Amino acid sequence: MQKIFLAVTLTILLIWAAAPALASTYLANTKSGIFHVYSCSTIKHHNAAHFVPYESRQACVDDGYRPCRKCNP
Repeated sequence: MQKIFLAVTLTILLIWAAAPALASTYLANTKSGIFHVYSCSTIKHHNAAHFVPYESRQACVDDGYRPCRKCNP
């Protein structure tokens, strides 16, 4: 019973930690200056510190990011 409780608690914590990034549509890379759709295949680690979540394409452009050439957001 204790193992099940631990597994459920860990799952809830992981979902809670990932929720802000999952809610965003775009991820901007602060190192490259490029923004992507969240599902872009060029993004290997969505939760890396250099990715900033955005909810709109225009917000990315307004902050100086350019669109990815592969996913073309």
